[in-house]
Amino acid sequence: MMPPSGSTVPSRRPPLDRIWIVVADGGTARMFRVADDRRTLTTVRELTSADLHHRSRDLVSDRPGRGFESANPARHAIEPRTDPHDQAKAQFIAEVAGVLNHENQAGSYDEIIVVVARSQAASFKEALDKPTRARVRNVVTKDLTNTPAQEVWDRLIQENLLPPRAGAPG
Repeated sequence: MMPPSGSTVPSRRPPLDRIWIVVADGGTARMFRVADDRRTLTTVRELTSADLHHRSRDLVSDRPGRGFESANPARHAIEPRTDPHDQAKAQFIAEVAGVLNHENQAGSYDEIIVVVARSQAASFKEALDKPTRARVRNVVTKDLTNTPAQEVWDRLIQENLLPPRAGAPG
């Protein structure tokens, strides 16, 4: 049955415990859900890139190629077209998106709120499959990976993405 014209039907939000909050950058990711007490965030999963603390030279398997100049016999190393750290960050973001894609297929959440560093926001959204992308409620471009869980909740309250904690003065 259709609602009468001019009336509005409030959009139904899933229960808080069915919303995941994903906080990520190019090397770490934490996935939270609201705990049953509606006062704290519970960590669902944490991921850390294996390449997070490696030096660039440790991330490539070969020495750079050699080039020469036609004017003299000097040879020099050819710089790679992409930075190995940037490639490692992109691979990690794709890994995090893969986890979310899998968890979406398993029915683990109804919506996700993504808090990601600005430099990874576009590649993160592209790495999500279409059904998972449809479950993204909002993307907040901030780096909160080192922020305690309760402060993450406070930041999302400020963004009007989560309600105040149960029992909190409001």
